Amino acid sequence: MEEHFAGQLETAKKGYAGIVNPQAYVDDRYHGHWNVKEEKRIDGVTPLLQRAFNGGKNNCTLTSITAIFRYYRDHGYTNIPDDPFVIQQDARAIAIEYQFKDEKGTPPTRIATIVTKLWERYGYKGRGSSRYLWKWSTFERELLANRPFILNMANGFYKNHSVTGIGYVIYKKPGYADVVLLEVLDNRSEDVRYIDFNEFNFWGSITRVYPPAK
Repeated sequence: MEEHFAGQLETAKKGYAGIVNPQAYVDDRYHGHWNVKEEKRIDGVTPLLQRAFNGGKNNCTLTSITAIFRYYRDHGYTNIPDDPFVIQQDARAIAIEYQFKDEKGTPPTRIATIVTKLWERYGYKGRGSSRYLWKWSTFERELLANRPFILNMANGFYKNHSVTGIGYVIYKKPGYADVVLLEVLDNRSEDVRYIDFNEFNFWGSITRVYPPAK
C-alpha cells in the first residue's frame, strides 16, 4: 500500500487531498519547515454531513448547496429557511428536475442551474455560475469576497464528489514557490479538510454562488 504524507489521512495515498494537519503535510511533502504567508477563512459556514439527508450516499452536491444557502440565511437573506433539512429538501426537489438521481448524484453541468433555481424559489435574483477551467485567482476571488463555493472533482481522493470551499492557507519558504492549500468542508466530516492546490491537476468544476445585491 502506498504511504501517505504526514498530516494526511491514510486513505489519501499521497494524493492531493485528505489533509488534516496542513503544517505537517507541507513540511513533509515539500521538505523542510514552511511558514504561513497568508490565510483566509469564511466564518459561519456550518459543516453538514451528507449522510444526515435523504440519498446520503450521492447527495454531496446538494449538501454543499444547503450549507451555502444556510450561510446566506445568516447574512440577511431571511426568505431562506432556517432549517437546513428544509433547504436540502427544496434543493433536492429542484435537482430531480435537472437529472439528479439518488444512485448517481448531481450532474456537474447542472449544479449552477440548480443554484439559480433555488435562489428563485426563495424570491431572490441570485445565481450560480460554473467553470471547468480555472486558475488560483478564480478561487481566491470568491474567498476574499466571503462567497463559499462548490468544488466538484472527477478523480482522485474526491472522485465524483463535491465539497464546499471556505478558505485557504498559503505557505512560503525562501527560494521555493508558494504552496497553496484550499480549506474545504467535505460533507463527510465536520472537521475542516485541505486540498493541495499545487497538486490540483485534474478534471472538475467550480460553481460560484452569487447572492443578489442588497
